[in-house]
Amino acid sequence: MDRAALRALTYTLIVLTILFSTIPLFCSAAQADDNGKVAVIINSAWNFANGWPQTDYLKILRETTSALDFLGYRYDVVDEKISQQDLNHYAMVISVAGESASKVAQFAKSTGRTVLILYELSSELADILGIKLGDYVKETEGTPRITEENSLTRGIVSQYGFLPFWGAYENDFGFGASVLLESPQGRPIIVEMSGAQGRYIFLLTRALTWNGYSYIFLDNVLHEATDLPRVGGIPYAMDVPIMIRLDDYCDWTPVWEAYTSVTKKLTAAAIMNATNAKELSKLAQRGVEIFPHGNNHEDLSLLSYDEQKEVIASAIQKFEEYTGIKPSGYYSPYNRINDETTRVCSELGLKWVTTYPGMGRVPRYHYRDHPNKVWVLGNRPEHFEEKEAVKKALEEGVIERKPLLFVEHPYARNNEGKIDVSVATLRCIVNFAGSTEGVYMTQIGEFFKKLDEQSSVYCIGDTLFVEEDVEAGLTFVYPNRTTNQIIQLGDRVLMFYRNDAAVLPALEKGNYTVKLVENMPVLNPIGPGVVVKSAVYDASCKTSKIELEAVVDKESLLEIDNMPSGKYLAKLQSETWEAVVNISVNGNGKIELPIKLYQDIPVQVTIYPQ
Repeated sequence: MDRAALRALTYTLIVLTILFSTIPLFCSAAQADDNGKVAVIINSAWNFANGWPQTDYLKILRETTSALDFLGYRYDVVDEKISQQDLNHYAMVISVAGESASKVAQFAKSTGRTVLILYELSSELADILGIKLGDYVKETEGTPRITEENSLTRGIVSQYGFLPFWGAYENDFGFGASVLLESPQGRPIIVEMSGAQGRYIFLLTRALTWNGYSYIFLDNVLHEATDLPRVGGIPYAMDVPIMIRLDDYCDWTPVWEAYTSVTKKLTAAAIMNATNAKELSKLAQRGVEIFPHGNNHEDLSLLSYDEQKEVIASAIQKFEEYTGIKPSGYYSPYNRINDETTRVCSELGLKWVTTYPGMGRVPRYHYRDHPNKVWVLGNRPEHFEEKEAVKKALEEGVIERKPLLFVEHPYARNNEGKIDVSVATLRCIVNFAGSTEGVYMTQIGEFFKKLDEQSSVYCIGDTLFVEEDVEAGLTFVYPNRTTNQIIQLGDRVLMFYRNDAAVLPALEKGNYTVKLVENMPVLNPIGPGVVVKSAVYDASCKTSKIELEAVVDKESLLEIDNMPSGKYLAKLQSETWEAVVNISVNGNGKIELPIKLYQDIPVQVTIYPQ
């Protein structure tokens, strides 16, 4: 070999060595380069008018986007026209019915990220993955079985209920897959598969209405498969908000006072043609939230689009005339709506509507032909004298970690001579919230306001983006945070955490740098019956600001760790009282501050150096 040939060979070997040595780096970079969103991929030709199975696919899409919005994950709905390059920028792909099989398969193989398949598996994707498709078998009886307990299956089956299924497929996934959940007859429902083709999770059943367990499963998948932060879910990092709706308000009477004397966390549904500005004002003065409940208690489910629009628009106009406030939601009389209702509500600027539980077991969207983002939530037992039904609903709510909306009719209970039983049940509900960890009471409009606010706040990498001013209380989960790390947001440190979730303070529109720090003050859990609405520490002035609210009267102990040594003043303020306490912090950095909290009265605690 001559010298020129030797130089050429040496140069070639050097180039090949450099190329092969950098391949893992390029792969790692590709895996790390995601846009902070989930892609939900569908077929652009799907249409409700085309009937089954496209109607089913669109219902699954509706449930998926509802759950993603509720949980606080960012996503885009895309279709087969998306380029492979654009698809590969997503942190995860959810494919309804295995659509866009070749692109989905390339995504999984080239990025190493997870694909979730819902409803059924297309033959094209099955061929790519070497899965033998079997028949669909309808099964509606029995409880599905968890065959492998892991981070994906945690919490999706309990003594009160389970992830819904309506039949299963006799698919053969081969030896490289793990069946995580199976039907009572042993057919696979949830399957995990990892290998040379990438990682896939399958939820294959025709259940078209999701429940709290479905939301838990989706959260499990996203938490385990991605590093996506989220702003959403239940406010205040709590699990179960309880809401009480009192129907058919017309005028202020002792009947209504019997309920407001138990708690102010009530929402009244007012019939607009049966009340007036003076009566609504009397109710509002008791701290009760009010929303329209029709003009003459019209059954929306029996009305056409035009008829509904006339009724709801008129009720909104009268409500605004009486109160000076445009309502954000609407209480459907008889708890009934139809396929036109949320379309009408969306066009009239409403954010939510209530209905019966079968249509909205957890907050979700409901639409036909015209997708919109109007929340729908169903109620639990309507009559408070049904104590066992109320008790069961409360116990289920804690397990399923879902909002609970109860409805009562004060006038009707009074006419039946059951007002005492009804009010006693309300006291039991309040006491349950005051004694059960992760449960709190709120008003319906306030709850939906948080769901609306969370859409204005999102996190990408080390930046929190706030598109509109938001009040305190949104839940923030930041990935890869360890138990000894604290989230610093701009100049403020987030002091309170529950189940790895932090509580955000009030934020003005703008961008905030996010980073993890250690050895900063942290507020310990206070126990059941107390909501931490905000808790932040300003390191520059060594000042903590905490806002608390109790479900019931409560003697509590405020414990803060990692506070710098020194002498402090603790200023406690509510709307009716104020107190200042001297505090000394020694080398252990611990503050223990006894505090008396009164039901439904927020208390501001400010701790600052003397």
